[in-house]
Amino acid sequence: MRGSASRQQGFSLIELIVVIVVLGIISVGSTQYIVNSAESYRDTALRERQGSAARVAIEKISRELRNALPNSARTSASNECLEFVPVLGGSVYTSLPLLSASSAFTSVPFITDGAPALGRVAVYPLRTVEIYAPSTTSASASSLSPPLDSSQVPADLEGSSEISVQLQSAHRFPFDSPQRRWFMVSDPVSFCVDPAGRLFRYSGYGFSAVQPVPGTFPSGQEQVSAGRALLARGVSGSFVVQPATLQRNALVQLDLDFREQGEGLRLNHEVQLRNVP
Repeated sequence: MRGSASRQQGFSLIELIVVIVVLGIISVGSTQYIVNSAESYRDTALRERQGSAARVAIEKISRELRNALPNSARTSASNECLEFVPVLGGSVYTSLPLLSASSAFTSVPFITDGAPALGRVAVYPLRTVEIYAPSTTSASASSLSPPLDSSQVPADLEGSSEISVQLQSAHRFPFDSPQRRWFMVSDPVSFCVDPAGRLFRYSGYGFSAVQPVPGTFPSGQEQVSAGRALLARGVSGSFVVQPATLQRNALVQLDLDFREQGEGLRLNHEVQLRNVP
């Protein structure tokens, strides 16, 4: 009886090459898919971070601006800085030194626990120059008074009857407010974009007729831990103030570009100043 011959079967060289090529194509495609997914996630996370930083910065500037003293918003020559005077509170006066200087005036009181922090008094502010260069002598008149007397406390402005607001020195105001309105204000605040592309908030540097810009603020206010707070990096842009008209209040236009690792987000935003003289 003859035995049957057995055949050994396997892959040919061509078949192995085809398999290797197919596996290589699949590997390249899978790797590219993973790389594209990772890059897409990175880009999405970057845009989300930019958008979050931009929203926080714009919202902070807008909230503070809405409570600015009327006609106090101004911008620097190159529009890299926006400066304004924050309002702490306000009331209605019953008498005001207009013809001659006085160190006190009378006002409607604030409600209990409603008195603001003490600062300066502003009445009918019409010109920016008077706000940032307030009079220090009784011979001149200014819409912004000297600071309140240091012996006065916020509780002195509360009560159920007419109160006396005491100033640090004698002062007279140039105009009577049509609504007999007065504001309690603090020192100016600035938002600036410096040459390095950083958006800062400056405070506590006092009043100056010449608007300060990064590098010209007092030495203490150029430190982040003192009078300077960092809001965002990689920022460029400008601020523009549109004066009030008979039809609307003043507007501040914010044009800021937030950029990081080649990705950018540009925001144009308008803020209406709500307070009126």
